Amino acid sequence: MGDFILSQSKTIKRNLLCIIKWLIGCIYLAIGAPFHRSELLAFVFHEVSDNPREHPRLTRTYSTNKVFSKQISLLSSNFRFINPLADPQWLNKAGCLITFDDGYKGSLAAARKLDVMGISSIHFLNLDTIYGQMNSSALLHFISLQSRKDIKWPDSNPTRFKALLSGLSNTQLDELDLFSGPYMDPSELAELISLRRTLIGDHLLNHWHPNSLTQNEFLHNLSKRSEKFSEIPKMKYYLAAPHGQIDFERVKLAGDRNYEVIFSGFSRARCGNVQIIPRIDMNNSINSKPSLFGAIAISLIRGKISARS
Repeated sequence: MGDFILSQSKTIKRNLLCIIKWLIGCIYLAIGAPFHRSELLAFVFHEVSDNPREHPRLTRTYSTNKVFSKQISLLSSNFRFINPLADPQWLNKAGCLITFDDGYKGSLAAARKLDVMGISSIHFLNLDTIYGQMNSSALLHFISLQSRKDIKWPDSNPTRFKALLSGLSNTQLDELDLFSGPYMDPSELAELISLRRTLIGDHLLNHWHPNSLTQNEFLHNLSKRSEKFSEIPKMKYYLAAPHGQIDFERVKLAGDRNYEVIFSGFSRARCGNVQIIPRIDMNNSINSKPSLFGAIAISLIRGKISARS
């Protein structure tokens, strides 16, 4: 009974936040949506599927195919799409950038559609997951549900991963496999790379929480420093911080290893030679112009506050 009440409370809270976002969007549009065309706005998608598995469904990191098509149509109607492949100065241009995280199979299907439409996208991958290892965040989420304890995302690190994985039975491993993903396999990744308008970037080798890694762990898990995967030479020096969080110490470590762009935080910033760019999280709740512009308004406000502090 307690779990049901807690679940209902979370649902009510999420629905209330969606209503607030929609209202903010209405107000923002009513005053002319200032500043939304004056800078680069990056959007992040995860899974695109009509039947998402439990992990993306419960974390609300998915869009149905219908909603995804509507989201792209809304972006197309209000922004110019940025193409990093065609414009070396793309970081300094105002417009709309499409990105995907985690390497879901649904993101490959979405990339095919975007490629036909002439829209570029950057895909940030956990290569260990693509090659069959359990996704660390999905594992942590699965264990948290099994134990009925709140998720502590900073526990998404190599030490915790090994301890949790070793404690699962074969039956639980099968359940975990159905709980997470489905992620691309190497042949599907090869198809993604072959598309004319796609780029691939780094999301660390697994979906670790960057700030919970030691310096050596962080460096060891930068994909561009690994020699395990044939795709690495094709990967750009772009990093999307898993869980959207990375501190300046690790930004500097990445910059010292030639990384140029890191997607994280709430506002644009520069750390040495590294450009830090925030992203707007797209999910199934963003399905109208007011909800989209509500998300944009919240992102711009957060950015102004963060820049001042």
